[in-house]
Amino acid sequence: MPKYKCLSLNEKYQLIDMSTKGHSVRQLQNIFNCGKTQVYDTLKNQNRIKEEWLKGNGKMIKSMKHNDNEIINNEIWDWFVAVRAKNIPVSGPIIQEKAREIAVRHGNHSFKASNGWLSSFKNRHNIAWNRVCGESNDVNIDSVNEWKSKISEYVKDYDACNIYNCDETGLFFRAIPNKTLKLKGEQCKGGKLSKERLTVLLCGNMVGDMEKPLVIGKSVKPRCFKNLDVSKLPVIWCANKKAWMTGSIMENWLIQFNNRLIRENRKIILFLDNASSHPKLNLSNLKLAWFPPNTTSLTQPMDQGIIYCVKIYYRRFLMQSLIANIDQINSTHEIEKMNEHIKENISEMNLTVDENNVNDFLIIDTNLVTESQEIHSQNDCESNSSGDEEEVMHDEVTTINTYKEALIQIKNLHWFAIDQQDDNLLQLVSSIKQHTEQKIAATVTKQKTLHHF
Repeated sequence: MPKYKCLSLNEKYQLIDMSTKGHSVRQLQNIFNCGKTQVYDTLKNQNRIKEEWLKGNGKMIKSMKHNDNEIINNEIWDWFVAVRAKNIPVSGPIIQEKAREIAVRHGNHSFKASNGWLSSFKNRHNIAWNRVCGESNDVNIDSVNEWKSKISEYVKDYDACNIYNCDETGLFFRAIPNKTLKLKGEQCKGGKLSKERLTVLLCGNMVGDMEKPLVIGKSVKPRCFKNLDVSKLPVIWCANKKAWMTGSIMENWLIQFNNRLIRENRKIILFLDNASSHPKLNLSNLKLAWFPPNTTSLTQPMDQGIIYCVKIYYRRFLMQSLIANIDQINSTHEIEKMNEHIKENISEMNLTVDENNVNDFLIIDTNLVTESQEIHSQNDCESNSSGDEEEVMHDEVTTINTYKEALIQIKNLHWFAIDQQDDNLLQLVSSIKQHTEQKIAATVTKQKTLHHF
């Protein structure tokens, strides 16, 4: 005898639909690999099947069973829909407790609302468990719409290149992935995740021009900034004990920005949120405009993908650097130390967009790289050499056979450019280094045999 299957609600709905289009019972049997009785029962109960199909998950429900808990199930489902319409978080234990309360109200004291019942309830109604994220649902839409109606009045006297927005974000610059692929049965252990953070202020205008980022660390002069002119970095470096934005830092930045605008004979409008660290200043060439409270998740341009884009590119280059150096490290701690030197991170955080095209923002941080362990220049002694330069260069030529060997030499040149405070050389070396790390990351290597388990 042929082995027939039990049709799901979706399949039963499709069977009914095909029957209305003229398919015979024998044809439906062959198409759905089911018995004649199941076809007749499905057609007989097609009204109920259509109703149930519209209510629940057609892939999971195969039969429409009714039991003593049907009243409880219907009431808890109506309650769940009403609560989620208000965007209130609901967990499994909350549903179970509410179900017990409804059962007692109906005189059913034997109903336990077990984990099995909860699993069936979730499957029946296609309920999934997700993390609550974002702040957009806590926004007063009326306030947003009212503010949007006033934007044209705010910006009527300004060109697109003079309409700015800025916002701060935290950057965990040494964070590595907290999940990994592993062999079955292998224990997955790791050390403490790095929580070292920088605060980055990003500012740009409507046409995509980005200002020099403001980066806030914990030390005014970190050890890695030794012999380095901080003013020549492609960012503005500030510091306080918690690496947070403060009113004094923001005020100084706004005043410096305004002074530059005076020299350029420009007047702009800068939109800010209502953070306590943002001072209310009256400046000659920089007008401050404020978003309504608690609406920045919908109204602030920097929160609409710009900050996210910067972090995605930062993460990508961090992973490329990790792949390029992963053969030289032995532990998770060493991986984090690869990104130890703020000088290397900051020296390449170049967010300048030259062309007036907002789409160019997608590639503004192609030089945003974090890299590797500290490698000091091996050519310091050459600066004191009095021999002919061409002969020295000829004697020091090293044969390079792989990208990894090239990366070591490029890092030496990178440190040389930082020590010499040569911005043009640093930019060229950063571009070459980024390309080399991409080549190393893209190289397909043979899987090594596992000798120890």
